[in-house]
Amino acid sequence: MPESIFQQVSLDILRLHQHTARSLLAVPHDEAAEIHDAVFAMIEGRYYMLVPQSAALCDKRTGILLIETDDAQARISWVASARTIQHKSNIYRRALAALQRRVQQTKQSLNQAAEACLLELTPQQGRLTLRNNRDFALSPHDLMKALYPASYDMEKYA
Repeated sequence: MPESIFQQVSLDILRLHQHTARSLLAVPHDEAAEIHDAVFAMIEGRYYMLVPQSAALCDKRTGILLIETDDAQARISWVASARTIQHKSNIYRRALAALQRRVQQTKQSLNQAAEACLLELTPQQGRLTLRNNRDFALSPHDLMKALYPASYDMEKYA
């Protein structure tokens, strides 16, 4: 994304991740899509979602993630690669703690049932849609730059 456009939309990307009203995950299932409404947490540029255990969902390698605000004034959609995180891994504990913090902020509930699985979604390509149908292509680099601006400012001077 050109820097001039990025400067216009970076705060929208940040606000959308801080004040998400809805996040949906769609994965292919047979000849249709299976859709799940779940809270997400982000760690180092990857999304983590705790979803019901199902062969159709937890065995998928790709998914589409939709994140939007309450008033639908801003929306990000990502095509993402997906993998299931094992219960005993360090990232599982970190992601679960981040999800619990997120749930406290959003007043939603976290499905921590033993039969749930934790998915890690790595963004590949995305779209940011803002009010008045302004639409922008997003890369994982754009996402990281918007969410962690201090890291990118430090790289300029390194």
